[in-house]
Order: sequence, then C-alpha cells, then structure tokens
Amino acid sequence: MPDYDFSQVDAAIIDPQVNTARVFRDVLGRMSFRRIELFDSVKSAVGLLSAGTPDLILVDADGDVDEAFRFVRALRNEPNVPNSFTGLIVTTWAPTPALLARVANAGADDLLLKPVSPKQVKDRIISLIEGRKGFVVTADYTGPDRRKAPREGTQVPVLDAPNTLRLKASGQWAQATVRGLMAEANGFVTTQKRMRGSIQVAFLAEFAMPGLSRSTPERSALDHIGRIGGFIDDLLRRLPDGGDLAHIETVAKSVKRLAEKLRGQADQGTVEADDVAQLQTMARALMQGVDPDRSLTDMTREVTAAVTGYRARLEQMAQAKAAAAATAAASAAGATENPATAAPPAGTTTTASAPGP
Repeated sequence: MPDYDFSQVDAAIIDPQVNTARVFRDVLGRMSFRRIELFDSVKSAVGLLSAGTPDLILVDADGDVDEAFRFVRALRNEPNVPNSFTGLIVTTWAPTPALLARVANAGADDLLLKPVSPKQVKDRIISLIEGRKGFVVTADYTGPDRRKAPREGTQVPVLDAPNTLRLKASGQWAQATVRGLMAEANGFVTTQKRMRGSIQVAFLAEFAMPGLSRSTPERSALDHIGRIGGFIDDLLRRLPDGGDLAHIETVAKSVKRLAEKLRGQADQGTVEADDVAQLQTMARALMQGVDPDRSLTDMTREVTAAVTGYRARLEQMAQAKAAAAATAAASAAGATENPATAAPPAGTTTTASAPGP
C-alpha cells in the first residue's frame, strides 16, 4: 500500500450487523483512522447529513434497502450537506442486478461484497484516493460519471469533486484551501441542478403534450406531468432569497401551478389545449431564465432530441416485451400440442432420462 497517512481521516460505518461492523471498524482502526463512528441503522446516522459528514462512509444495503438508498441520494443531492462529495461505499451480501443498478443510480462510489478481507477494504479505499471518477450533476443525480458515452444532444460537464479522503491521507490538507474548494464545487452543483432541473421540466412538458391532447388524457402523460412539481421544488430551494433571480422563482411557481391545473382538468376528463401549449411555453421560458447565456433554440433542440430518444427506447422496450410474451405463448402452445413434452396423464409416473446426443 502506498504511504498514506490516515491519522486525520474520519469514517462512519452504517451496518445493523454488529459482527460485520466490527470487522470494518477493526480494519480502519489498523489503518489508523482518526475517528470511526458506528451506526446500527440509517435512521440513527441521519445526523451525518447535517453536521460532521466524515471523509468516508460505508453503508449496508441488506437491512432496510430503501432507507439505505434514500440516505445515499440525500447525501449526494441535498443542498445543505456539509460534504456531499464524501467517499461512499455500499456493502452487501447479495449483489443482485437490481441492487447493482440502485448503487449506480444513487451516486455511491463503489460496491463492496461481504464477507470482506482487510486487503479488500484497503484496496477500495486506495482506489477512492487514486482513481475516483469525476462527478456529473443532473436534475436527479449527483455522483460518479458512469457514462460509457454521453447521449447525443446532452452537454453535462464533469466535476473534479473535492475528495477530503485523498487530501487528508496524502498530506495535502494543510496546503489545500478546502473551504474554497467546497464552495466552488457546491456552486457548480447548484448551477447545474438549476439548469438540468429546468431542462427536465421542459422535457416532461414536451413529452406529455401529445398524451394530454387526446380526448382522454393518457396515464403516462399525466404521470410525467405529475413529476414536474418535484423538480420545481428542488430548483426553488436552490435559488437565493431575492436578488437577480427572483423572476425565475415567479416563472417556476407558475409552471408548477399550471401543471397541477392540467392534472386537475384531466381528472375531470377535459384538458384545455391552450393550457397544454402554455405549459410548454412557460417551461421553455424557465429554461431561458435559468440559463440566459445559452440559445433557447439550442436548449429546445436538446429537449426535443431527448424526448425523441426516450420515445424510441419506450417503443423498443414495448416491442421486446411483446416479443417475449409471444414467445412464451408459443412455447406453452407447443408444449400442449406435443405429446413428448406434455404433462403425463394423471396416475402415471415418469423417470428422468439422459440428454440426447
């Protein structure tokens, strides 16, 4: 292991399994971590989101998995977390495909499989010091950049997120202007969240338009409209009180009210076409207000490309699902018609046979 000094590094271990938590604590203790806090549940560790966020967090995903990932997403995305860039490793005994997807989508740095050896733990920590990925920020994600290739039409810059684990372990803490680094990174995140949030709102409005315009509004369109309020709320809490951005607050609140109005109209069975068009117009105005230096034409083109790509992916999934259903139905029909594969009559017995040549 390279010559790192962990005597100034703080860590937290969130794990309801006492023996496993002690294993992690002993490993970090032998590495000379300064402070190691143990928590037996995510709820008991919620204070880490408001004060004293450590440089490294290990969080178990085998207990209340939903709580675990809410914690990870809150740590990465809530605006007032002291260090939302802290090194974060999820631990598990059962690495299912669904869990792997949630780890990636929540913004964790890594996944560590139990049981663990001291070397495995050390290697993952060294990896966070030496090879941590840059962060990307979208409307609903902040974390390591896991894209194999950026999607066409998107412009998402990569942030070299402050890594207090690296700064402390490599002896750069005293030289680094950590407060300045954090302020700069948090400012970047705030700006990106506003921009990506406004683009997401425009995306949802444009996607929903055809479905809202039908004589009976489509459920999918209503579901997408229903998501607008959450992105607006997140954008609003990232605006300073008063100042030059007050007009953005006004537009954002108007967009939210109109989205709620459309859902109310849909519940009554009739959606006003003028209100649907107005929602798209106001959503685009919100994009322009949040990012006035960028061409509205370019932003609108990006939204349209994203909607087109999303519709194509939905269609591909629908076709794949239909094809799988047809294959399953054909197999079931074939089994019924073919005596060699049909179930034997009641009262008979079968014996296993060796596979054919």
